[in-house]
Amino acid sequence: MVKLKQIRMNKKGSDIPSILFTIAMLFAIAIMLVVMSFLALNIYEKLNDTLNDNPNIASSYANETLTKVRGFEESMWDYFFLAIAMAYVLSMLILAFVTPTNPWLFAIFSVFGSLGLFIGVVLSNAWEKFAEADALSSTIARFPITDALLNNFYPLFVTMIIVLVMIMLFGKGFAGGSGGGER
Repeated sequence: MVKLKQIRMNKKGSDIPSILFTIAMLFAIAIMLVVMSFLALNIYEKLNDTLNDNPNIASSYANETLTKVRGFEESMWDYFFLAIAMAYVLSMLILAFVTPTNPWLFAIFSVFGSLGLFIGVVLSNAWEKFAEADALSSTIARFPITDALLNNFYPLFVTMIIVLVMIMLFGKGFAGGSGGGER
């Protein structure tokens, strides 16, 4: 309990690194999931070709299981990314609510929030270039939620995170929370 109190006391309204970390990590996780899904799809196709080439196991339980696993894998990673994104937002809101702060940090937070928005726009453009690759076009098509979030709505998503964290961080004194100001 004492260690947690020390960590919390040493963090005085500085949730800026957490936001920048979240912006970059969501992008990195999305790229990792798409690449893993692309590799898994290639493995499943080669395994399926091998099973179909062998007449003894072409319509066996192994082939049926492979088809089921492949169907599940094609949609699961997109929802997994959505769950990770929502978990990051929820954890940032909780951390913002329990972090003591000073009102003068609002201006500094706003400046660094605009830096986070700039990073979000750059990463959205990078995702657009990544998604245009011919080799990944079929894989990206299986990630509609991830593609929509990172391609079209990432700056809006980043802005939403920044605004919600700012509300939780600096508005908690009015909502009966832990109050603004130092302890």
